Amino acid sequence: MSPPVLPRTLILDYYDSYTNNLLCLFTQLYNDVEVLQKVVVIKADKYNWLEFQEQVLPNIDCIILSPGPGRPDNPSDIGYALELLRSHPMPILGVCLGHQAIGVAFGAKIINTPKITHGHVVPISPVSPKIGLFDSPFWHSSGIENEFEVVVYNSLTVDPSTIPTELEVTAWSVSNSDRPSTVQGLRHRQYPIWGVQYHPESISSTRGAALLQSFLLNVNQHYSSPSSFPPLHSHIVSSCAYRVSVASRSRPSTRPSSALPTPPVTPSPSRTPSRIGQRRGTLRLLEKRLGDVGKQLRTQDVFESLVGGALGSKKGKERAIAEVWLDGQTPTRSTTTSLATPQFLITYSLATKKVTLHRSGRTTSHIVLSETTFWDWFSAGSQTLTAALSDSPAEGWRGGWVGYFGYEMKTESLQGYKRPLRGDRQEEEVDACWGWVDRLTERTSAGEWVVRGVTQDTAGLPFTNTDDEGEDIPMIDWLRSHGVAFGTTSEEWQEYVQLVGTALNNPFTSSKKPASSFPTFRPNATGADYRERIDACREAIRQGESYELTLTTRFSASSPDLDPYSLYLRLRSFNPAYYSTYFNFPTLTTPRGKGLSILSSSPERFLKIDKSRRVEMMPIKGTRARVKPGQCACLENTGCRRKDIGSEACVEEGKKVDEQIGEELRTDHKERAENLMIVDLIRSDLLSCCTPSTVSVPKLIALESYGVHNLVTTVQGTLAENVGSVECVRRCYPPGSMTGAPKLRSVQMLDDFEGEKRRGIYSGCLGYISVDGVSDLSVVIRTIVAEGENLSIGAGGAITWLSDRDKEWEEVLTKVGSVVGKLEENQ
Repeated sequence: MSPPVLPRTLILDYYDSYTNNLLCLFTQLYNDVEVLQKVVVIKADKYNWLEFQEQVLPNIDCIILSPGPGRPDNPSDIGYALELLRSHPMPILGVCLGHQAIGVAFGAKIINTPKITHGHVVPISPVSPKIGLFDSPFWHSSGIENEFEVVVYNSLTVDPSTIPTELEVTAWSVSNSDRPSTVQGLRHRQYPIWGVQYHPESISSTRGAALLQSFLLNVNQHYSSPSSFPPLHSHIVSSCAYRVSVASRSRPSTRPSSALPTPPVTPSPSRTPSRIGQRRGTLRLLEKRLGDVGKQLRTQDVFESLVGGALGSKKGKERAIAEVWLDGQTPTRSTTTSLATPQFLITYSLATKKVTLHRSGRTTSHIVLSETTFWDWFSAGSQTLTAALSDSPAEGWRGGWVGYFGYEMKTESLQGYKRPLRGDRQEEEVDACWGWVDRLTERTSAGEWVVRGVTQDTAGLPFTNTDDEGEDIPMIDWLRSHGVAFGTTSEEWQEYVQLVGTALNNPFTSSKKPASSFPTFRPNATGADYRERIDACREAIRQGESYELTLTTRFSASSPDLDPYSLYLRLRSFNPAYYSTYFNFPTLTTPRGKGLSILSSSPERFLKIDKSRRVEMMPIKGTRARVKPGQCACLENTGCRRKDIGSEACVEEGKKVDEQIGEELRTDHKERAENLMIVDLIRSDLLSCCTPSTVSVPKLIALESYGVHNLVTTVQGTLAENVGSVECVRRCYPPGSMTGAPKLRSVQMLDDFEGEKRRGIYSGCLGYISVDGVSDLSVVIRTIVAEGENLSIGAGGAITWLSDRDKEWEEVLTKVGSVVGKLEENQ
């Protein structure tokens, strides 16, 4: 059965983190070209009611009211939706919040749902005989079962005892001994208005496409079944929150596209015809593989020889501006390791909007971004460098940018976010730091050493005047005005290759030893304080303000004689992880001290972009401590009976208990729900920058066991042609696993619950953005940040209505203990 003719559909988004997933229902029925010509997502506050009536309604055919936080009887949450429903100008479908708004618009009351189960799969049953959207040929052909499974995310529901006569219930949840039945579907008896309480767009909901087809069939019938509907007007398309193009190509343009939306916080300055443009073929990627040379050497020794001793710096004598070791230290998954010393750093402070250029042996230079965001500035410059390449993208880090975005960069990335007003003078922080690397050494998973570089391909002039596509690129212009060159000369490249060969052929044995112990970390908040914040989170969830809140806190230590490198050597052996990383920025200063080092043992991927522009995100939600080697997990009647620790019986019992712990986590309904909530959020994030039909979930809520047991999901998509790598990161930032859902409302509430305290580097992302756009970034968790003699490590967990305050605090302690061992006794 062919789907109905696709009408011009406006999805009114109430800043929900699942709204974009509705596009996936459309792409199950129509191709991407049709969907992007006929379906648009617009923020609910983009227009006022008068503007919406005059500018939008005459140019669309139907409306979907999205899910969202808050209450439909609160004007600040629902806007003009009640007026829209009462005027019923065209067919309307309400989902979750939109469904509840249908009830309120016509006289029903909103109450707390009797059993709050965000992210849980529940059975739904249409009324008998079926009516509304559940009585269409598309619904009947989608399955013979009367009951079907869906995901619910609501704390509130329509009170069935108050439903007016002009509305009727079309579906109920199936009750059991633990969960009463609730209203899951409504329709208006006279007007073309339908609603569903559940989330048909969730990855774990069934028959979502059939529901959409039923709605679109009714839309067609409302307009007497036309042979076609016109495309959306350009002014409506331009109102889209984040628009993507249909076709995918290898490199995005640096020019603004008609498909691109207005940036979310501060518009980019318009670009005038350029004095300095880009030209393809001005930068090249070089690689020299060294075969068996140095295979027997420890990575630590090579790092200290090439990087720690500053041998890779430009003059061979200067102190490196930064030391980079993308370690990937894990015994269970093959990975690569990369060693580098950046040629220069750029840092950014949100408080002053100041970018600072740092170079070894030179004074710093500054520029204030008064008319743009750092994201826009950095994205345009990075895309220009990518466009200057003569080579096709290749896998892995080939040179380019390495660094981090701190959590507070959400200020400029998150649509609708308003920075909290603070009366005190804010100190200048290093909210983002990115170093340019044009020479690096990589060790493959097979142990081979590879030298890689970005070189100048045309007489050292990577940016020259062009007759076409010329434009000002502020980042490139500013850096070049300070004498910065992108790419090595052929002589510098040969010198570096020779340097690496010398280091590998003349083995260096490190005298550096791992620190004998970790400093003792103490929680900044007491267990009682954290539990009170958990209670506040749960109350906000009960009131419908959020589905899940990732609450965090910080643990601190001090070490007057701190050697961050020795501490990292201990960390990489104590808690090896796929994204183990050592960054050292000795010249950077923060309000807490001079010298900034990041010692990470993160297991979690934030975002990876491969050479085909496929994006992959791997959120982690759900954690349990493992039985460590040498740890006795026996009871008085099992294993060694706690009498022969380390014996074969003790070891076997430990393995058995460890497997049981993992299986209990895998089947835990609460933990699976936490993971699913973030999965649906990340799908929506990727739909803001990827071609809709390419977004998929190849692995859903799988158990992975490394330093601890975790539940991990893989979400993938292919970047739209108008979205570059930095812009992709921006549209998905901050990491959803560190915020909760819906992302915007959750972040705003967490600002309050965490006392407006900065998270800093923790909860952000770090890694590389290669010059060809290939990227790999981790979520900054299980990471020690050293600033002067002060150390900190952040930790937290996802709070849902079903959270147990004591278990949540215990999980936080488990996460920190897995990184730094024994903690100071909590007050």
